[in-house]
Amino acid sequence: MVNWVNKRMPFCRRGGALATIDSTDRMILTLLKEDSRTQFAEIGKKVHLSAPAVFARVKKMAANGVIRRFSVELNPVALDVSMCAFIRIVLKGVTTAHATEMLKGFRQIEEAHHVAGEDCLVLKVRTKDSLELNDLLESIKVIPGIERTVTSVVLRSEFERGITP
Repeated sequence: MVNWVNKRMPFCRRGGALATIDSTDRMILTLLKEDSRTQFAEIGKKVHLSAPAVFARVKKMAANGVIRRFSVELNPVALDVSMCAFIRIVLKGVTTAHATEMLKGFRQIEEAHHVAGEDCLVLKVRTKDSLELNDLLESIKVIPGIERTVTSVVLRSEFERGITP
């Protein structure tokens, strides 16, 4: 296990130059990831900084691209989109960028990843039920350049955590 105390790790600024984050930054990121509404004063107590010092660090990490955005996590069951599936796509005769542009219009697509290997794209989708998933698949399959799709339906998500600071 890595000891983060007194370790400074490089990260990339938007312009490409390297800056650094330290163990306090990592603790701030962890606390914000657990609950992004946590007040800076409360975070400051836990990391032994003032609220303005925490604010300055968060502002700097956002400006340098460490924090890409602030968002909310939505409950798929409450929004009636509890069916989750992954769709692997093989392309022929079109670029990944072109296919991705065509797929952006589908609200059910939560993530799209350009991958190496046999497949070209992997999509994470959420739908109300199998009928809506089928309709989505039928709509995707008629997009020019999509040669084949393979779908895996998620039975249960064990955990989703994103990046751990």
